[in-house]
Amino acid sequence: MINHAAEYAQWRQATLTTRSGDVTAGLTMVTRAVIDLLARDQFYGELLTRLPRELAVNQTAPFALAWRDNRLVLKLAPNAIAAAFPRFDSLQAGLKHVALHVVWQHPLRYRQRVLRQPELVRLATDLAVNQYVTGLPAGMTGLATVQPLVATRLPLKADSGTYLKLLQRQQTSPQPSQAGKAPQPSDKQQSQVSTGHQPLSVIDDPQPWAEQAGGLTNPNLAASRTTQLTHDAWAATNEAGRGLVAGKVVATLKRQSTPAQIDWRQWLVRGLGRQPAGKRPSRARFNRRQPARMELPGQVSDQRLDLQVYVDNSGSISDQTLRALLAQVAALTRLVASTITVKPFDAIVQPGQRYQAQLPQQVRFNRRGGGGTVYQSIFDDLAAEHRTNATTLALILTDGRGERTVACHHFTNVIWLLAKPSDQLSVQPVVGRVVHLNGGDADG
Repeated sequence: MINHAAEYAQWRQATLTTRSGDVTAGLTMVTRAVIDLLARDQFYGELLTRLPRELAVNQTAPFALAWRDNRLVLKLAPNAIAAAFPRFDSLQAGLKHVALHVVWQHPLRYRQRVLRQPELVRLATDLAVNQYVTGLPAGMTGLATVQPLVATRLPLKADSGTYLKLLQRQQTSPQPSQAGKAPQPSDKQQSQVSTGHQPLSVIDDPQPWAEQAGGLTNPNLAASRTTQLTHDAWAATNEAGRGLVAGKVVATLKRQSTPAQIDWRQWLVRGLGRQPAGKRPSRARFNRRQPARMELPGQVSDQRLDLQVYVDNSGSISDQTLRALLAQVAALTRLVASTITVKPFDAIVQPGQRYQAQLPQQVRFNRRGGGGTVYQSIFDDLAAEHRTNATTLALILTDGRGERTVACHHFTNVIWLLAKPSDQLSVQPVVGRVVHLNGGDADG
């Protein structure tokens, strides 16, 4: 069995002595620390396993979260790691620190603020994170190290936004000279808060969070992918591992995975009514071409769209789930005035199985298909029938398990109805909008 602590000590000594240690070995040390976290603190190990890693040998901080194609990657500098973390367990603590930045989406929340106030952002976010991490080396950001810089008493385990406001207030507030006032930081400490020259040890550099750093072109997609990363890590964590996660972190994860409670069918019907779909005759309007002939009807905009409903009949959909999805179609017939066209699909849109339903009893509660799921077949079907966003709304009832990319043929008026609140749509970026059967809007 490999003694990770001893191996790390030897590598660190060699790195600090030669100042040009084995970079590959440094990457191996980080990998071993993540593997060890999987056994000791599973959730954080699962999250870090899913976070791509890149070497950045010239980076001054041990770690940095950066954006690549609207995804977070972890940049690491082996020499800085050796200098910052004296023991293997302190390296693990540093990695847990990085993971908590991801959980609370600090790189996304402060992507713009970090350009203007990088040091205050680093202090505020590190202060929020480090109160949930044990085993960090001495001198890291904490209540004991930041409190002397701020006159107001810092609350325990507050959100990073709260700490940032207090630090900003300290930066702009005048210094009282009367005796008996709360103790103020020295001139040197005050300049540290104001100018950003901090003596505190740094675990990660927040500068790459900024949009200008590249790789962050779609904040909505970035938020979705970051949430998905933490969701997948939490789903893979067993009950024993979940018991080791702090309550505030668990509350954040549950809040991210719980959609707003809305009636998706009413939302869909309202959306149908707002979309223009050509003209229809109306006696309430004069005929503009022949206004003298009162017997001729005029025209008004028809606000009803053609509703094409694609129902997933693939093998990943159980009979019970299929019945629940078809029950939603039956309920829709009572809410919409237009005729609903129902089309079963799996790898293909099943030929000869499409039908129209205007009443609940016309919905066919049987399976057609059972193979794999190919969402591209839906968009090909829409294109073959010359459907457009102005005339058609496509409703796709599925579990979200299909291919990652589709060619939508410029058709984007799509609603994906996922069977369960925990389901995630495989197609990225999302075409249209995602809602859950027992929840609300998931992604736009």
